[in-house]
Amino acid sequence: MKKIQSKLKGISDRNHRSFNMPEGKILVGYWHNWAESEFSGSGYQQGFFTNIGLNEIPTQYNIIVVSFMKVINGSDPIPNFSPLTMSDDEFRRQVDLLHSQGRGVLISLGGADAHIVLSSGQEQALANRIIELVEKFDFDGLDIDLESSAITASDNATVIPAALKSVKEYYRNIGREFIISMAPEFPYLRIGREYMSYISSLEGYYDFIAPQFYNQAGDGVDVQGIGLITQDNETLKEDFIYYLSESIMEGTRGFIKIPHDKFVIGLPSNRDAAANGYVPNDSALTNAITRLAHKGIPAKGLMTWSINWDGGVTRDREPYEWEFINRYSHLTNEIIEPDDKPTAPTNLEAINITEETIKIIWAGSMGPIKHYNIYRDGLFVSSTENVYFTESGLQSGRTYRYQVSVTAINNAESNMSKAINVTTLDSVDDIAHWEANCWYEDNASVSFQGNHFLCVMQHESNIYWTPDIANTLWKNV
Repeated sequence: MKKIQSKLKGISDRNHRSFNMPEGKILVGYWHNWAESEFSGSGYQQGFFTNIGLNEIPTQYNIIVVSFMKVINGSDPIPNFSPLTMSDDEFRRQVDLLHSQGRGVLISLGGADAHIVLSSGQEQALANRIIELVEKFDFDGLDIDLESSAITASDNATVIPAALKSVKEYYRNIGREFIISMAPEFPYLRIGREYMSYISSLEGYYDFIAPQFYNQAGDGVDVQGIGLITQDNETLKEDFIYYLSESIMEGTRGFIKIPHDKFVIGLPSNRDAAANGYVPNDSALTNAITRLAHKGIPAKGLMTWSINWDGGVTRDREPYEWEFINRYSHLTNEIIEPDDKPTAPTNLEAINITEETIKIIWAGSMGPIKHYNIYRDGLFVSSTENVYFTESGLQSGRTYRYQVSVTAINNAESNMSKAINVTTLDSVDDIAHWEANCWYEDNASVSFQGNHFLCVMQHESNIYWTPDIANTLWKNV
């Protein structure tokens, strides 16, 4: 570290505020170091992000990541940074303002067009550059956001971790914290994939990792008993977030392990911010986070790309109105009033009814929940973290009354949902056999060749319209 110290002697005496990594939850937002054009939308739905100063960022974001540090001068392979929307002095003034509010500011290394190519022997030069930027702009750390070929280009995977270790040790020696984070796309976190060397090299040094749960379309997490849950399946969005987070935090299903207290879920602010991965129903994220906490692996927080898109507008110039923080900032608060009672589940429905089983589904409750409670005929049956429940071992031909409530993480239980009455199918042995030349009304039950059929169109039967072939008249149940 002698080279670093001698190069920066006197500079580190400037007035710096030491930012410490929050012990509680964090809400991380990326900030664009460039301005939006007034004439053409740059979003995936042709929307526009907002041009905003650091001093205008909503206070819900307690860690701001400035995007990006990249190669600026073609003759200098070491990445650098310069504010593009304000002067250096004004940028530093706004960073200091965020610090006065107790918020941290990181510089992100990378971006889609970074073209970073570092070779062995440039570790010291990169470390010196990072410290120069920290001292000049008062950054609190560095975020690795390498994409595509830049992840494995030349010796990036060894040079960057080595430089960051040097920087972290340098600031430890002078009593100041230096935060290291990463934001890899989640496929790169599989064992043997591109980010494995970064994470293993920086074990014990990195402070949090925020995998991007977006832009991967049909990739996903393969769960035994369920199958592949893809990132672009909006119907199973809650299960996707839950099982992928669980897999990474526990190091299962082929993923690298990231401890839950260093794991942050990364999502797009809205549909303009990413090609895919948007969460259309906020209950999907809320419920997934609650399920993780209930299992004993609560996530450290949330990350979004980006702050500017959160405050942006659609292609029709309709404001997004800070949708992300309005929907999710309460998840980083952890304060739950003990008297708060969650709303009751709604839209109960019975599906997949057989002679012995009934599956009920419902719309999830808003807010942080612990589990749902299922009641049959007024008696408690079971609890589940899912928004569905299947009960087996029931009697055929009997009507049951179901209701569902929800228990929040403060253990307050909601009111009961509206009840639904569900009747199991009659046993085939108790059903009359189908006969020709008989009049069958709608919903009449018959058995034929050992199977149970329901009449879906009233008719007079004949030998050519047997239930197994007359699909417009009969339904096999």
